[in-house]
Amino acid sequence: MAAAGSVPFIASASAADDPVINAQWAIFRSKYFRPDGRIVDTGNSGESHSEGQGYGMLFSATAGDQASFEAMWAWARTNLQHKNDALFSWRYLDGHNPPVADTNNATDGDLLIALGLVRAGRRWQRADYIQDAMAIYADVLKLMTMKVGPYQVLLPGHVGFVTKDSVTLNLSYYVMPSLMQAFALSADARWQTVMEDGLRIIAKGRFGEWKLPPDWLAINRQNGNFSIAKGWPPRFSYDAIRVPLYLYWAHMLTPDLLADFTRFWNHFGASALPGWVDLTNGSRSPYNAPPGYLAVATCSGLSSAGGLPTLDHAPDYYSAALTLLVYIARGEGGGM
Repeated sequence: MAAAGSVPFIASASAADDPVINAQWAIFRSKYFRPDGRIVDTGNSGESHSEGQGYGMLFSATAGDQASFEAMWAWARTNLQHKNDALFSWRYLDGHNPPVADTNNATDGDLLIALGLVRAGRRWQRADYIQDAMAIYADVLKLMTMKVGPYQVLLPGHVGFVTKDSVTLNLSYYVMPSLMQAFALSADARWQTVMEDGLRIIAKGRFGEWKLPPDWLAINRQNGNFSIAKGWPPRFSYDAIRVPLYLYWAHMLTPDLLADFTRFWNHFGASALPGWVDLTNGSRSPYNAPPGYLAVATCSGLSSAGGLPTLDHAPDYYSAALTLLVYIARGEGGGM
């Protein structure tokens, strides 16, 4: 572990120079990367997010594509990074005036950008990238964590998730590999607490027949009780699909969690995975999940899924990103 303030260039688990991953990155880049460095969310009218910039930076650093990484980081710094802290506005709407109307951050985007910077800094011996990552991590710890009952929680964003009665969390924003890097860089025990409490919340905050995490979870500030957050559909879907993926990647997918995900995936099977399931009544989406969901299922308990889907079959940016994340997690020995 590095001492606080140091800049380590130690070797770490990485899927760098994997020709399969590099080929999948090339497909992702051709579909979603723009020459100015912007990653485009093709499933949401061509808007861009701090999340997408973070994924792109992570993918390009892993694949050794320095030119693309530098373009994405320059675009994120110029268009999304705040002036009064090191965090990033969550959304950019091309063609709107202003393109960034909402300056609220999304903590997962901040953590993904920081993780991409750490990888790039180590790969290309860039101390400035490591220092940029450390600044982001410091502000996440300062601004995006708070005590709720017995838990030190990770807030989804600076505004809109805390009331006098409850705090709303998005469990897929616990990007565990990035939180591990934050702890390794700073040696600050508060990161360890955030991760350990996050695992406790994920283990306890599961609902319905399948015992799955909801996309959005509320914690009562008076009694500490968990509930599915109001204001969003009560589903395991678009957001929560990343919970098992990040746990797998970080070697934190416990046997109990794995058993429940395994039961869920295999009830439906590879050919009929739902895009979402309602955690209050068990109903499922009328359509099947995209390939990115199938990729996540293959690393968290789905039997006889065959090989991973390739990105040329992805219907949009998000499905492609999930799939490439699974390639990287598997290449880095994800799992118990």
